[in-house]
Amino acid sequence: MTLVTDNATWGPGYTQAGDALHRLVGYHIRSRSVPNVSNYQQIVRMSAQTDSTSDLIKWWNGYRLQDLARAGILTDVSSAWDRAAREGWSDDAELRTSFTFEGRQYGVPLYKSYYVILYSKKAFARLKADVPTTWDEFVHVVEAARRAGMTPIASGGATTWESLIWFQQLVNGLDHGYYQDVTAGRASYTDPVAQQAMGLWADLYRREAFSAPDLSAGSLPGQLAKGTTVMQLYATWTVGSLLTSGLSDADLGAFLLPPPPGGAPSVVVESAGLTVAAKSHKHAAAVAVADSWLDPSVQKVFSNFLKDTSADPSVVPDVGVVRDVATAVKEQRPTQATRYWEASPPALVEGNVQDLSAFMTNPTPANARSTLDSMQRRADKEWKVWNS
Repeated sequence: MTLVTDNATWGPGYTQAGDALHRLVGYHIRSRSVPNVSNYQQIVRMSAQTDSTSDLIKWWNGYRLQDLARAGILTDVSSAWDRAAREGWSDDAELRTSFTFEGRQYGVPLYKSYYVILYSKKAFARLKADVPTTWDEFVHVVEAARRAGMTPIASGGATTWESLIWFQQLVNGLDHGYYQDVTAGRASYTDPVAQQAMGLWADLYRREAFSAPDLSAGSLPGQLAKGTTVMQLYATWTVGSLLTSGLSDADLGAFLLPPPPGGAPSVVVESAGLTVAAKSHKHAAAVAVADSWLDPSVQKVFSNFLKDTSADPSVVPDVGVVRDVATAVKEQRPTQATRYWEASPPALVEGNVQDLSAFMTNPTPANARSTLDSMQRRADKEWKVWNS
């Protein structure tokens, strides 16, 4: 079974998961990667409508999935979700919705990552800090780290999609319902919740909480290991790369960011999809692969390879920091929201990400308001385009 993907480093994981799938449906997986995301999207859109398409396609969920589904590029795999619910592999209604277009599902989740605070245990020990359970306690850790000459929070990405991370977290943490509404075009980016979120973000900048916005990701593992950088808000899928870069479970901890004042426990979720090309040469077999992807025997293999959580809550890799996150989610029961990158039409999100990037380089209250104004003007335009 052929699979096209945008991540070359996951090749061995697909091979291992394919071995488990072979025992269930008789097919292995042979993956081919296109590492440049822009090129990848163009290649998939072009090839998927020809006889040269791959059988399986790694794609996003949310509106990016809907974009391909309504173009007739993908196959309805609702049967996979029905089977998962029947077998007890996943009953996650929110996640299922993020793979839905016009009442049918067009992909199954490759993984389920949570955006959490990853932290240096060595730095917390130096600061004699406990894991914060309130926003004020979190701010106290930030200020203590700054006084100690440490970088409180690693936050790069001022020229990439990563500029959305703190925006989505603060908005969703303040009001999950508003986050759902604004990403669906039912609310305005200039509404009070968004203004409050940008104010909190600007306040953290005022407190010198963040690293330089052009932080090099390659330097972060060493900084966390040494304790010179204290925290990072990021998805749990990054744990695998941090561990392979020299960190260990003894170095790294994680916790759900406490909600800002007036907010409630919430977490942002990221999940890419395994989809079936409508013109797959082995179409029936590809659907059978999708139907079996959430089988625990497959999920355990792939989850252990990624060192990340699964759509099946019973499948958790043997990695201490990821187990801590899974336990926190189970105990705290936060509301869960689709990552901003997939939560609205692609053209809208990609333009807004550029506005958020510009804010990170000039994080003043005045720029916060002009950023929201620009985002709403784009929303007015792009929702009309999407709905037409």
